[in-house]
Amino acid sequence: MTSSSPKIVTVYCGELCKSNKSNSTILNLLNRPLNGIEANITIGYEKFVNDPESLSPRILDLLQLAAYVYCADRLINRGERTSVNNESWARTIEFHMPVIDIDFWTNTALKTALSECLQFMTGDRKYSFCFTKANLSPLEPRAKQLSLFTDEISFVDGIDSADVMLLSGGLDSLAGAIEYLNENGERNLITVTHRGNNSVKKTQKAIVEHLQSQYDKRIRAYGFECHNKKIVGSVEETQRTRMFLFSIIAYAICECFGKHQFYVHENGITSINLPSQGDVINARSSRTTHPKTLGLVKKFLRFFDSSFDILTPYCLKTKEDVIALFDKYNEKGLLTSSVSCSSTRNKPGMTNHCGCCSQCIDRRFAAYAAGLDEYDASYANDFITNIPDNETKQRLYNTLRLASAEKAKSAMDLYKNYPDEMNDVVEYWHCDNAEDSLEEIYSLFSRFGDSVLRGAQIMRTKCDDLSIPILDNSFLSMVSSRDYLKTPTLIRVDEIDRVLRTSIPQAFHKEKPKNENDFNDKVKALLDAAGNSFTREYPVLRFGISSYRADIADEGLIIESKYLRGKVAPSVATEGISADITKIPDGIGLLFVVYDPERNIPNDNDYINGFQDKRQDCYVRVYR
Repeated sequence: MTSSSPKIVTVYCGELCKSNKSNSTILNLLNRPLNGIEANITIGYEKFVNDPESLSPRILDLLQLAAYVYCADRLINRGERTSVNNESWARTIEFHMPVIDIDFWTNTALKTALSECLQFMTGDRKYSFCFTKANLSPLEPRAKQLSLFTDEISFVDGIDSADVMLLSGGLDSLAGAIEYLNENGERNLITVTHRGNNSVKKTQKAIVEHLQSQYDKRIRAYGFECHNKKIVGSVEETQRTRMFLFSIIAYAICECFGKHQFYVHENGITSINLPSQGDVINARSSRTTHPKTLGLVKKFLRFFDSSFDILTPYCLKTKEDVIALFDKYNEKGLLTSSVSCSSTRNKPGMTNHCGCCSQCIDRRFAAYAAGLDEYDASYANDFITNIPDNETKQRLYNTLRLASAEKAKSAMDLYKNYPDEMNDVVEYWHCDNAEDSLEEIYSLFSRFGDSVLRGAQIMRTKCDDLSIPILDNSFLSMVSSRDYLKTPTLIRVDEIDRVLRTSIPQAFHKEKPKNENDFNDKVKALLDAAGNSFTREYPVLRFGISSYRADIADEGLIIESKYLRGKVAPSVATEGISADITKIPDGIGLLFVVYDPERNIPNDNDYINGFQDKRQDCYVRVYR
C-alpha cells in the first residue's frame, strides 16, 4: 500500500478475488489457495475448533467477516503520524464478501449496525458492505472429526458453571482472570484470545499454563489465529479493529456453549480515554473498549442473539486499582507476564514494553502508586531519567495535566471541557440518568488524578539521586519545574521561542530575509536544526467545509510568520494575524512569529496581549 491514505479502498474477499495483489485503492484478501492464487491471509478455523464444519454457517460467516475487517485494517495506511489534517487520517473502506447465509446478511438494519460499530471504533469515515452468495466453503477440505471439541470432553462436564472472558495478555484482562478464579471457586473459566504473532502467542500460552496449574485446571483457553501473511505484511500499527475480531471470537465460543454473555476487563480510564490536543485533531483517541464501542458491538451481536450482553466489571477501576489486585491475590510475580504496550514495533532488546506509549506511561504511574514498581515489567525507555522524544514528553504532560485537574475541577467542568466525549460515554454508561453517570465518571477521574500524582511523587522520591544533576529532558525535571501546569501548546511554544530567540538575531545579523517567504523558509530551517519536525507550506488543511494552508505546521500547532520590513506598518501584520485567527478552529494551537528588525511595533506587550486574549492557545512572539 502507498504511504498516503486513498479516498476509498475496495476490499475483495475470498472467492471474489481474481488475484492476491493489492494497491492503494484495491485490496484482495484470500484465506485459502484458490484457482492457483496463493493465500495472503490466515484465518485459523482448524486451530480454533477441531471440527469447524460443525460451526453454523452464520458463525462461519461472522468469523470470516471479522478476520477480513481486521486484516484490511492492518493493510490500509492512515497516513503519517504527524499529520495535522483529520481527513488524511480517516479512511473509507468498502468490503465485497461472499457469505453462506445470504438472506441473513442482506438485512439493512444489520449492515447499518455493523457499519456504525466499526466507524466509531476506528475513527474512520465510512465502512460499507456488499454481500454475495458464497459458492465455495471458506474452509479447507479436510476429514471430519467426531465432535465439535473432541479434546475437551473432560471440560464439557463443567460448561454449565463456566463463563467466557476475553484474555488478551494485557494487565487488566489477566487481573480479571485472577480475580474471577479466586472469587468463584466453584466455577470454570473459558478464555478467548486472538493469536496475531508469535510474541503474543508465547505470552498468552505462559499465562494460561500458570493459571491452569495454580487454579486446578479450571480454565480452558481458545485462540483464533488471524493475521496477514509475510507476502503482504502489515503497514498500519493502530489495530483499531482488533477488539471487533476479539468480540466475534468470544461470541462464536458463547454460541457453541449456549452462553449469552462474555466479560471484558479494562479499567475505566483507559476505556474512556479522553483525548489530548493532538488526538482531537486527528481523531487519534483510541476507542478499543470505549463504552460506546462495546455498546455498538453488543447492538450488532443482538442480531444473532437478542438477549446477548457484554459485561465490564472494571469500568469504575483505575489502573492502580487493577494492579493492586495482583497483590491482593498474591500474584505479584505475574505482573511481568502481562503486556500493556500499545506500540507493536521498535522495541529494542528483549523487553515487551516501549516505555513511551500512553499505555506504558499509565502502567508505570499505577505501579508506583500501588507500591509494586519493583515487580513491574522492564521498559525499553526510562522516561523518569531521560525522555526519548517530544511525543513521549507530550503524553507525560497530558497525563499530569489531567491528573492535576487543571481541566476539570467538578463534574460540570469535565463535561464543559469534553462535551462530545462525555455525551458518548454517558449515553452508554450503566446509570439510570445522565447526572448520576457524570458524577460517577468524574469521581473515577478524580481517583485517577490522585493515583497519578501519588505515583509521580513516589517516582521522584525513589529516583531523584541528590548526588547527580537532573537531566533537563527528564520526568524528574518536568515535575520539579511544574511545567505540566501550563497548556501543552504553551510548553511547545516556549521551547520554540527559546530556539528562535537566540537563532533569529544570529541568522539575520548581516543579511535580512528577502521577503516573508524567505523568512518562513529560514525559520523552518532554524527549527529543523534544533531537532523539530515542522512542515513548510503544509498541504491544505480542511476543517469542515473550510480549508487553510499554513506557513509552517506540526501536529497540533500551526506557525504563521509576519515580517515587518522597511516602512511596513504594524497594522499590516495586525490585519493578517486577525484574519488567521478567525480561519483556524478552536483546539489547534497558533504561534505567530513576528520579525520586527526596524522596531515598528511601539509596545510589544500591548501588541502581544491584544491577540492572545482573543482565543485560547494563541501566542505571539516578537523578534529583532
